[in-house]
Amino acid sequence: MNEKGRELVEKLFGTLWGELMRSSDCVGAFVLWHDSHEYYIDDNALLLLGMDNSGLGYDGLMNVLECASAPDDSASPAKVVMLPRDEENNCTAGFVIKHETSVPRDMEEVFPLISQNRLVEKMSDAGSDAFLMLMLIERADSGRDERAFIKSALEAIDKACPEGAVLAYHSGLKYWVFVKNGVKEPQEFADRLQQAVRDCVITDEFGVVISKNHSLTFTGGYVSFDGREQAAVKEFHYASFALYEAVSAGVGTISSFSSAIYELQKNDYRKVQNFFHVLEENSFMYHFQPIVSAIDGSIYAYEALMRTDRKYGLSPLQIIDMAAKYDRLYDIEHATMFNVLFQLSRNQNFFKKRKLFINAIPSSFLSEDDWTRLLSVYGELMEKVVIELTEQTDTSDENLDFLINRLRTHKVEMAIDDYGTGYSNTSRLIRYDPRYIKLDHSLISGIDTNMKLRSIVSQLIDMMHSNGFMVLAEGVETAEEMQVLSAMHADLFQGFYISRPKPFFINEISEKIRSEIIRYHLDVQGSADKIFHADGEEHLVIDLAALVREKYTGIYISGSDVEIKGGAEMPSVIMPITIREDTDCKLTIRNVSIEAELDKPAISLGNGSRLRLAVHGENKLMRGGILVPGNTELILEGAGKLTILPESVSCYGIGNEYDLTYGKITSYMTDDLNITTCGDNCVGIGGGRCDSPDGITFKAGHIMISCSGAYSIGVGSVYEKAKITINECYMSVWAASSNFVAVGSFKGDTDISIRNVKLEINAGGNSMCAVGSREIGKAIIDIKFCELNTEIKGKSIINIGSNGSQADCSISRSSIHLTCEGSVITGIGDCEGAGTVDIDDSEIDINFMTGKGFALGCRDGKLNFSGGTRSIRINE
Repeated sequence: MNEKGRELVEKLFGTLWGELMRSSDCVGAFVLWHDSHEYYIDDNALLLLGMDNSGLGYDGLMNVLECASAPDDSASPAKVVMLPRDEENNCTAGFVIKHETSVPRDMEEVFPLISQNRLVEKMSDAGSDAFLMLMLIERADSGRDERAFIKSALEAIDKACPEGAVLAYHSGLKYWVFVKNGVKEPQEFADRLQQAVRDCVITDEFGVVISKNHSLTFTGGYVSFDGREQAAVKEFHYASFALYEAVSAGVGTISSFSSAIYELQKNDYRKVQNFFHVLEENSFMYHFQPIVSAIDGSIYAYEALMRTDRKYGLSPLQIIDMAAKYDRLYDIEHATMFNVLFQLSRNQNFFKKRKLFINAIPSSFLSEDDWTRLLSVYGELMEKVVIELTEQTDTSDENLDFLINRLRTHKVEMAIDDYGTGYSNTSRLIRYDPRYIKLDHSLISGIDTNMKLRSIVSQLIDMMHSNGFMVLAEGVETAEEMQVLSAMHADLFQGFYISRPKPFFINEISEKIRSEIIRYHLDVQGSADKIFHADGEEHLVIDLAALVREKYTGIYISGSDVEIKGGAEMPSVIMPITIREDTDCKLTIRNVSIEAELDKPAISLGNGSRLRLAVHGENKLMRGGILVPGNTELILEGAGKLTILPESVSCYGIGNEYDLTYGKITSYMTDDLNITTCGDNCVGIGGGRCDSPDGITFKAGHIMISCSGAYSIGVGSVYEKAKITINECYMSVWAASSNFVAVGSFKGDTDISIRNVKLEINAGGNSMCAVGSREIGKAIIDIKFCELNTEIKGKSIINIGSNGSQADCSISRSSIHLTCEGSVITGIGDCEGAGTVDIDDSEIDINFMTGKGFALGCRDGKLNFSGGTRSIRINE
């Protein structure tokens, strides 16, 4: 180094640098001149790097410094910090800093390992054919026996090594093996060590054998070197690279360091080193991209997008790929959830009415312990979160169901991301039941000029809206794309044209873009589905006329308290209502007249939902009824009137179709409930079968049901047991039908309780039943304090009871008037079956015109009549 170089060193490090080096061995310095290839490096730096000055040159020093300068997971005892390049003198200076390493106390109890700082000292004695291997112990039983497996493995390796070999601790389940000389066949030696591990007997701390048959092994990477040319930090780096290769090849692989392969792959390896550094240090950053309303451009939500510092050179996709390759996806998911919710907690002023979208890895969802910890810190904020899943989610159905249930339990909404990138599975969409569908950028790019793409996307949006999903168009990059998507009634926009991701939250997007969004929305024409989403916990009032003016075509409810207001003079409008799956809500309708689409219900309850429908004023449901499928519950209440006029081949007023399952139905309405059904198969209230043990209950009101069809049922089930309770009300059932049951079941058992009711049944047809089971089911019927009048004309008629089965009928303090004309007529009981008929303190009036009449009792049963009066007239 010339005089000019000495002056520069003194300028850079100061006149006291030499004194500092003599008093501490924790830091050293160096300078590299790139033109002359001269260098300066002090004794401390040489010591920390594990090398000496003999035979050292510019290129060799540069190589060692590069090996020690990159952030990695090698836990190197020396770290190099490069200062910015001095362009004037064309040189680079820097420091070598000692990094103290130690052996964790619990590992000291397992085996006498040395630290990496001590290993550097040991490596100064290296001779020819020295050997250094970094190994990762694999398939050690986790839990209480893991220490025993590690201890046995290290003892086996120690016994298989020559005298003087050293074992050192790296991190986790990684360990160093160093032999200072004489390893002339390194691959054979490494294989011998691995075989020793595979053959070892696992014993506990007391020497008791735990396992002889196990799959314990290690994956390793080694380097052979001549001690006269070695630099400990460089050999550490090379052995780490060899392990990287071995891990990439699979469990149990042992790789030797190859300089040729290193030159080809060192850039990739540095990225892997950077990846582990970012992961271990949690050095993730997040940018936030606004998601805006397609109506007025207001910010609806933000999406959190993972980033890293540019110095690491890692894209989000590279991070995910490496995490998958090295089995660290769980760590990514853990960091994402905790980091992003921390950002949300610090910026709550931006989220009063906004959401935060987070990309999830469903195959690596948080453990129960970590999820509980997340909730304990951020639980109140979870309702602000939307978890994004992809269509091609790579996880089992069982795990996916668990994840979906976990999110729903804590009111976390879901979005399907990248919809359209692969095979779009409609059944999976229904199963997920997400709130949002994010159309992939591939469906958005160029949509303004590609007519075929425009047609496909338009139909997709219509289909999504008809199923109650909100459509988010992501990747919007031009005004023209945004205008076309606005015309298709997309609900939300996201993309670079709207606003780029930023490392902070913005409160509004630019005025220019907002004005464009508003203008495009006002220009929208057409009849595409546009669904109004009613959500939130607060009471929400919806003006039906305003929805019509805004060209909405349906209402999707996920909120807990919603009111829809119409007008007394307002005509009916097509505005079907859908209750979101697993939603528990109260819906108030006030002077509303809603029309359903053809063959569809006016109100649909999603799976697992519970709806309290409060009726006020005068209301109508036209062309469709209220769908109450299995696993749902409907409660009717209020002092208003409700008229239901469904139109379909297989129609129903409240419940489900003739052959389908319905849920629990209860009515507390105090005013008129009028249902008129007309079709081949008609159901007033009920359906094919009920999956609730409580069935159908009326507690009040004035119920009038009219059925016209080949097969009709007023209240009850067609195929299975009907549990029906009617109390404190007036009910009228009218029918013109070939086959008819007013209250009960066609082909199942019945359990019917009627108290304090006036029930009138007027019907004409072929095979008829007023109250009970028409064909093969048993009938349990309890009537008290009632007035029951039937007027039926048909071929085969059952008034109260069953047909060829068993009828247990109890009538007390009631007035029963049965007037019928037909070939075969049963009054109260079962003319062909068993059972008991108990009549107490009641008025019985029977008037039949028939070829075969059976007034009271059961052919193979009992009739008990006490008190009251009876008048029986057959063919009089």
